[in-house]
Amino acid sequence: MTAPITKSGTSACGIVRGMASFLCSALFLALTAGSAAAQQIPDVRCQVEDYPLGAQLSWQSTEAVAKVQVVILRDPAGEQEARFDLTHGATLVSLRFRGNELLFGHSAGASVGMYVFRHGTEVELKGLSPFWSAFHPDQGGTSMAVPATTAGVGCRGQQSMRAFAMMIDGSVDSSFQREPLLGVWKGRVSDNFPPGYSTPYAIETDASWVANPGKTPSYYLQLEQTVVKLRPGSSGPMDWFLEGAAPWEFEHNASYPEECTEKTPCSSAQTPAMAMGRYEDQARTVGLATVVPIAAWQTSHAYTLENSEFVVLAYGAVWVAPRHVFAIVLRRAMEGVGGFRFSWYICAGSWNKARAFASQLPR
Repeated sequence: MTAPITKSGTSACGIVRGMASFLCSALFLALTAGSAAAQQIPDVRCQVEDYPLGAQLSWQSTEAVAKVQVVILRDPAGEQEARFDLTHGATLVSLRFRGNELLFGHSAGASVGMYVFRHGTEVELKGLSPFWSAFHPDQGGTSMAVPATTAGVGCRGQQSMRAFAMMIDGSVDSSFQREPLLGVWKGRVSDNFPPGYSTPYAIETDASWVANPGKTPSYYLQLEQTVVKLRPGSSGPMDWFLEGAAPWEFEHNASYPEECTEKTPCSSAQTPAMAMGRYEDQARTVGLATVVPIAAWQTSHAYTLENSEFVVLAYGAVWVAPRHVFAIVLRRAMEGVGGFRFSWYICAGSWNKARAFASQLPR
């Protein structure tokens, strides 16, 4: 049976087929146009490698960590390589300048830790070291073998890295905090006794390279970090330790301003920045320094600390800890459910260039 003929001489079936073809073509054009206009998925892959650590699982343990996965950044001039430890809070574990290692690569080479001191205010803390009894949220440490867990990481080539981690209580079951959190590692609650503690503090690290006005090296490593307190209520005064760790043979210390000591702390109003470094040679040309702009801290209590090894702080046991960990310490409180963002710099090369960089930072 033939299809009816319209007045124009075209069959109804032909009209239907023509409409279907038109609709398919329109749908195809819409889909391809939408695909062209769609946002491209960003490439945030990082260059990673297994890095031989050869460190104890924690300072309380004899078990060793043989290797960790690290993210690698290289400066645009090709002079430096920075490595960030994804096992321990995405801390900087290695910085090589022209192939020479400038950090102590068996622990966090640069990391952030805070201490909340309650010593002298509560009966149960009587007789304990202020540091041993302190609440100690830490980026690079471990609590009874439970590390500060890195939750995510993303990179822009080898120019920059952004990582997010949960800080651990590095004091190990000594925080005396209300509503404490048990440490969780690899999906299981820590079965150590005493158990490791997690903390309600998260830290984001945004690492990138910035031009060095002193030209040698061409770039310094900038760490922009945000610490967020996830619980309500003020933290009270906290001493923030921005730490660096130098190789054993780097025995020559340097600090700026020299008068900013634990006994005579400085304030944000006095100086725009502080710096501290450790060097291999007496002329202080081979090594690195940490530089911290302190205006944003709005603190009246900032100083440099030549030996900030935890075992030294907790016990005063200077004889058991070679002085390769140093810190710039700043006192600041945090309000509940809020964050604080700050920057600091890891400056390879000579002390004179790092000190000049610190002194030229704007107020």
